[in-house]
Amino acid sequence: MKQRWVWVGLIAAGLAVIALVTWRLGILSRLYRTFVPVGEISAAQVRGLNNLGLPQNDPDEFDFFVAGHLYGSQEIKDRQPDAALLAALPALSQASPDFLVSLGDMVEQSNAEEFGLLESTFLSQVSFPVFNTVGNHDVTDRSLYEARYGQTFFTFKYGPARLIFLDTEKAKCKLDEPQNYVLTTAVASALRDREVRYIFVFMHKTLFFQNEVLAAQRDRMAGPNEWKCYGSKTFQGLMDEVLIPAAAQKPVYLFAGDVGAWGNLTPYYEQHPHVPLTMLMTGLGDTSQDNILHIHVDESGVTFESIFLNDMTSQPLEEFGPAYWDEIATKNSQPIP
Repeated sequence: MKQRWVWVGLIAAGLAVIALVTWRLGILSRLYRTFVPVGEISAAQVRGLNNLGLPQNDPDEFDFFVAGHLYGSQEIKDRQPDAALLAALPALSQASPDFLVSLGDMVEQSNAEEFGLLESTFLSQVSFPVFNTVGNHDVTDRSLYEARYGQTFFTFKYGPARLIFLDTEKAKCKLDEPQNYVLTTAVASALRDREVRYIFVFMHKTLFFQNEVLAAQRDRMAGPNEWKCYGSKTFQGLMDEVLIPAAAQKPVYLFAGDVGAWGNLTPYYEQHPHVPLTMLMTGLGDTSQDNILHIHVDESGVTFESIFLNDMTSQPLEEFGPAYWDEIATKNSQPIP
């Protein structure tokens, strides 16, 4: 009996040494993070900016809307969201989406008055949660935004999807290190999780946008709201090392919203030539081009359409690919000064 307890003690000591070594090397932490990513929020606990939660059931299929640059045109001084969006709210609510994702720039000025108008005219008028990937206009006063709405980057699993929300305003034309970790661990978790079939990544700045034809022309209507982050090598590294390899295993969908301020480059659709990685952009500007995206997710795949808000007609998003915008640039010939 005494010898048995000696062996038990030796085994326990050995396990303690192994645990200490793996902890010091970060092995246990890395293993844990392949299953539970940094920034994880339970779908049951997640809340939108309007303090609404997701439907309680864990769905096999779901629908959501995506909208960008919600404050619309800088030329209109009412300080309210895009007029066509506000007019469409009854129809959007009737569609009963699970949630809506704003791709940033919900307000023009980051102050209490404009956040109050956003809440009274939009956030309080819908019956589904609204999530936001902040734009530069939202966080000019970052402390005010975060005090009002909380964390600006996070991830959660919903049905067959992993959703990742990024803050492209914390660092210039790239993600800061904490968000790099959020993105990489969330993607790793999604790839290991058999229940996850799709990966959605939302951001404000168009960091993934790489179109040398349009970049060479710098046409006013066929470019993002700003070109200053075009060709971000840091984010391209994440594309090459994380997102494109992930898409070789499970479909990846990237969304950005820093477009559309004057009807430019919205909507935009591009499919990676070698893997199922889809890049989508949409933004509002109080123009005839105002549109939002409708995304449907089920076991057979992901489908999307662009809904033009002025007449609530829908068009296949695939019609607005690089060739469409190249033609717009060629006809338009309005280079940015």
